[in-house]
Amino acid sequence: MSTLHSLPTYSLAVLRARLAAAAIPAGRHGSVAFGDPRVDAHLPPGGLALGALHEVAAEGIEAETGALTAAFAAALLARLLTRVGEARPVIWIARRADLYPPGLAAYGLDPARLLLVQSGSDALTLGAAETALRDGAAASVVAETGAFPRLAGRRLTLAAEAGGSTGLVLRRWPHGRKAAGAGRAEGSAATRWRIATVPSLPEGHAPGAPRWQVTLTHARGGRPGEWTMTADKGEDDAPYALRVVAGLADAAGGTSQRRRA
Repeated sequence: MSTLHSLPTYSLAVLRARLAAAAIPAGRHGSVAFGDPRVDAHLPPGGLALGALHEVAAEGIEAETGALTAAFAAALLARLLTRVGEARPVIWIARRADLYPPGLAAYGLDPARLLLVQSGSDALTLGAAETALRDGAAASVVAETGAFPRLAGRRLTLAAEAGGSTGLVLRRWPHGRKAAGAGRAEGSAATRWRIATVPSLPEGHAPGAPRWQVTLTHARGGRPGEWTMTADKGEDDAPYALRVVAGLADAAGGTSQRRRA
C-alpha cells in the first residue's frame, strides 16, 4: 500500500467548491444492473439502487486488510460510473491512507475519478461521508469503517436519499481490533453484502481469475441470495468483468487473491 503524501491538502470549503462544479440535480436515483438476472432478480429495482446506502463486509484477514471489499466496491463503482452522463467523482474516506488507486483500475475504476480523504477515526469517517452524501456532488461516497452504529447508518441513508449520491460502507478493522459499537447498523442499508474468497481455477501453471463467494444477506424489498462470482480479465488488458459462475462445488484448485487493490 502506498501512502498519500503526494496528494494536495484541501480545506472543506475548497473541496465543496470543486465538487459543486461537477454536481447534478439531486433525485436522479434509479438503479444500475449487475447484468445477470440471477442477481438482479433479488434486487427490487432490478439492480443496485442509486441514491441509497449499501454495506459490504468480509471476514478474517480480509476484514483487516480491506482488500476484498475494496476490489468488490471498485467493480460496482466501475459499473455505476458507466451510466450515461455520469461524470461526478467518487469520494473514498478511510482512517488509513493505504489505498493504492492504480490497483483499482484492474476492476474498471479509473483512479483519476477518486478524491481520497484520510480521517482520524471511524466517527470522523462517518461524519465526512454524511456531509459528502448530502451535498450530492459525488457519484458515490465510500466509507471504510469498523464502528457502524444504527444512528449513523440511518443518517447516511437519509443523506444519500437527499443528495442522490450512492453510499458504500466497507467494514474494516485494521490489525483485527474490533471496538465497542462495531456491530452492523441493522435496517439502515438498502443492501448488505458479505464477500469471501474462493479458490481460483488454474490456468496452466498459474492461478486463474479471482473468484469470490458473494452473499446478499439483506435486500430491502428484495430477497437474500448467494453466488460464486469471478472477475475475468478481458482481452487487451481490459478491466476485470464481474460475473456469476458455477456454484461453490466447482471452485476447486488454484489460490485466492489476498492483495489489497
